[in-house]
Amino acid sequence: AYSTIANLGLIVACGGIGNYEAVWGGILLIIFHAIAKSLLFLSVGTVEHSIGSRDIEDMDGLIVRMPKVGIMMVIGIAGMFLAPFGMLISKWAVLKAFIDSNNIVLVILLVFGSAATLFFWTKWMGKIISVVDGHTPNESHIHKDEWFSLVPLALLTIVVCFIFPTISKTLIEPYLNGVFGPGVLGLSEGNIKIMSMMLGMLVVLPIGMLLVGKNHKIVPVYLGGANVGDNNKFYGTMGRTRDLSLKNYYMENYFGEKKLMLIGTIVTISLLALVFAIIVGGLI
Repeated sequence: AYSTIANLGLIVACGGIGNYEAVWGGILLIIFHAIAKSLLFLSVGTVEHSIGSRDIEDMDGLIVRMPKVGIMMVIGIAGMFLAPFGMLISKWAVLKAFIDSNNIVLVILLVFGSAATLFFWTKWMGKIISVVDGHTPNESHIHKDEWFSLVPLALLTIVVCFIFPTISKTLIEPYLNGVFGPGVLGLSEGNIKIMSMMLGMLVVLPIGMLLVGKNHKIVPVYLGGANVGDNNKFYGTMGRTRDLSLKNYYMENYFGEKKLMLIGTIVTISLLALVFAIIVGGLI
């Protein structure tokens, strides 16, 4: 949900910049975000009904426990931040538009926000694709209606990567020509070529993973030689037997939601009040 808020804020900022590059990027953001985020929201709902939690810390080894859903979630997450998926294409255009506008504050905000979301998506993807021993795939309980929603969205997330130039030419650029005048281009020919090379990697990587992963094997975790029994337990401090688990440390005391929410609310209301005062002052 916070990622959605961030991206909606970026879309509004594109409208605020108002040049053709920003509007072009903003429209693409709406399209790509709608598809990838719909896939993620529905996937998380399916996972929550299966494991009883939507906390990403409980999604360790989801690719083993629910392989098909796990793959779809990886596609959705990749669609949010990896090349050559649409969100990266859009942010590329938006960053250029922000730089061309000479608005340093917006550039800094975009870079900071993109860096934070990059960290989050990478961490979540890592949790999903981590291989955890002791689990067997089980997706028999997932209703066919859920697959009917998830599969088309996963395919659409990939397909739009290949057809985004067509979307731009047939839907976005005619609108921009009407607003900003003829001759408006979204991406240069050089950028289109770069994106085409990235699309080639989109095809090559899965094939390579299938070929390399045929003879894989799961081996016990070393755990410094302190393994106990089934290698999912180890000797901890004071000779106690502890379960093996890998968790992230979120420093809740410093960066917890309650603390940041208060600070964010104060800053946001202050900025809105400042903008409103400037508008009213200009009208008077």
